[in-house]
Amino acid sequence: MSLLYPRLLSGQAKPLYHEYLGLSISELVQRVDTNHDSAVYVAIGGDRVSDEKLKELRKLVVDLAAEAGFPEKPDPHSQTTFDQRLAILLHSESGLTPAEAASGDIWAFLALILMPDISFWRYPNPPRDRVLATDITRHIFGRLWWRAQLVHSAGDRDPYSALQILGEAAFDQIYARRAALGGSPYLVKAILRVWNGLDLRGLNSRRVLIDFLMRLLRLAPFLQFETLDEPTLDAELRMAVRESVTALLANSDLDRSEIQYKINSIFKDASTERITPWLNP
Repeated sequence: MSLLYPRLLSGQAKPLYHEYLGLSISELVQRVDTNHDSAVYVAIGGDRVSDEKLKELRKLVVDLAAEAGFPEKPDPHSQTTFDQRLAILLHSESGLTPAEAASGDIWAFLALILMPDISFWRYPNPPRDRVLATDITRHIFGRLWWRAQLVHSAGDRDPYSALQILGEAAFDQIYARRAALGGSPYLVKAILRVWNGLDLRGLNSRRVLIDFLMRLLRLAPFLQFETLDEPTLDAELRMAVRESVTALLANSDLDRSEIQYKINSIFKDASTERITPWLNP
């Protein structure tokens, strides 16, 4: 049976957000609770999460934050490490299902009622979407749960290893296109698998990624990605990213032979031994 989490509706969440902007971390600790008078639950679908479970989840998150320097301001490396570890913790320990995790009101409750001190420590004076979950891809907790959900591979020795392939900004490029791409764990894992096999040193990897995702969006109406087996899907994705790399290099100062050499160095398999068609004399 899945767990149902309390939901803090926007009418109650927004005033708390504005109030908390003026409070210190120590003052926010005093506002921590496992309940709120206006919190609601969906009527069916599971058991309501217990206070004990919420307290346990909070303790795990606070302990993790303490390792990153909480309540002192963390350095960038500590922030990155904290986010990666928090993604795993939330996904593995919360008991949330995708249906529940799709609700921004649940993340608003976690950010403003259960863990406001952690929220405002990780993002001092945060913009609204970091805590209100008006956009889950930006929420302090929601974005991390979904990142873990999309890369999780239950059969692997390290089921969350793919979390380290892309940084937050790059992964958000995928999840922002979730209607066509980012909502499919099967496709996201394939994207990460293919991307991890590329050597993009010397290229603007962000530009390559954005162009690559745009090509996949154009393919999506004509190709059912989830019906393809892994080798076939990987081949399709490699072809698309190869086109993106080729297009980017075509606008560089390299000559044709240098471009071909660069392409072959990026795609290290037999398929790259052929000459890229547009490079033919």
